[in-house]
Amino acid sequence: MVTDSNDFYEILGVSRDASDKDIKSAYKKAARKYHPDNAETGNEDLFKKVGEAYEALKDPQKRQIYDQYGADGLKGAGGFGGGFDGFAGAGGFEDLGDIFSSFFGGGAGFGGGRRSGPRASRGQDQSVEITLKFLDPKSETKKKIRLNPLVECSTCDGKGAEKESDIVTCSTCNGMGQVTTVQNTILGQIRQTATCPSCKGTGKEIKNPCKSCKGKGLRREESEVEVTIPAGIYDAATMRLAGLGDAGRHGGPPGDIYLYINVEDDKELFRSNPDANENVYSEIDVEFPDAALGCKVKVPTINGEKEIKIDSGTQSGHIHTLKQEGFPKLKNPARFGDHFVKINVVTPKKLSGKEKDLLKQLQKLRNK
Repeated sequence: MVTDSNDFYEILGVSRDASDKDIKSAYKKAARKYHPDNAETGNEDLFKKVGEAYEALKDPQKRQIYDQYGADGLKGAGGFGGGFDGFAGAGGFEDLGDIFSSFFGGGAGFGGGRRSGPRASRGQDQSVEITLKFLDPKSETKKKIRLNPLVECSTCDGKGAEKESDIVTCSTCNGMGQVTTVQNTILGQIRQTATCPSCKGTGKEIKNPCKSCKGKGLRREESEVEVTIPAGIYDAATMRLAGLGDAGRHGGPPGDIYLYINVEDDKELFRSNPDANENVYSEIDVEFPDAALGCKVKVPTINGEKEIKIDSGTQSGHIHTLKQEGFPKLKNPARFGDHFVKINVVTPKKLSGKEKDLLKQLQKLRNK
C-alpha cells in the first residue's frame, strides 16, 4: 500500500485488474488499520483517502471512468458529468440534502440529493467478561475467550442472495434508494425524501435470499481467540480489542470488543486504592504482650508467607510496609507495588486468675 500516492489502486494496494472482491478485501484491511479509533495505527487523513479510493473503484461505471480519465473524470472534468453532477461531487446539493434530512427526515424541496445507496456504517461493539484468580495479575496471563460477532456471510460473500442474478433493481424506488413524497400546504408543495422502506436504501431487491444469512449478508459466527492479559491488571479494568466486533455494513469498519475484567477476592489480601492498584493490603492481630515486648510474626503475601518484626511498643493501627511485595505496575511491569500490613493489638476479653494477678502487678508498677 502506497499512502503518499494519489492513484486509487496504489492507495488500496491492488493491481489495476483486481477483482471487485479483492478491492473490497483490500479496503476492509486498510480501513481497519487507519480508522481513527485504532489507537496504534489510526490516521483520519489516510482513512478518508482509503474511503475515497474505494468509493471510486467499487462502482463499475465510476471505475471505468477513472481508468480512462482519472480522478478528474469523476469530478465532471474533461466534458464528463456536466450539469449539477460536478457541483454535487464537490459537496453541493448532496450535502444540502443531508442537512435538510437531519431536520425533516429527507431533503425538503431539494429531492434529498442523488445518493447511490446507504451510507457505510460501523459495526456494533460487543462486550465480554472474563474472571481472573486473585493472583493471576502477578504476571502476564493468556486467556481464551469465545466471541459471536456478525461476520460477512461466506456462503454469499455478503451479497445476501443465492446467486448474483437474484439481485434486481428495487421496484419501489427504481434503484434510487430513496422515495419522495409531496405534501400540499398553504405555503405550497413540500417535497420530502426518505430512505426507501423496501430496500433500506440499497436500491436493490433480492428475489432469492441466501439461506445461510436470510438475505442480510451478515451472520453470527462463533469463534475463539486468545487474548493476553497484562501483568498488574485489576478488578473492573477494561480492555479494548480493536476490530473484533460486528462487521460494518456497506463497507463500514467493524466494531470492537470490550473486555471487562473481574478479579476474584482473596480471604486475607485485597487491593482497594484506585490510584495505586499495584499495592496490596492486609491486617494481622497481635496479642497485647507481643505488641508491648516485640516479636516476629509471619504474614501472608502474594509471594507466600513473609516474616515481619513487630517492634516493642507497637500501637494498634500501626502500618508495617513490605517494600516491593505488591503486584507489578500495569504500565511498567518491571516495577512493583508495596504490601501494607495493618497491626491490630488485641486486648484479651477473658483472663485466668494468674493472668489477672500478673496484670495487676504490671498496673501497680506502671502507676508508681
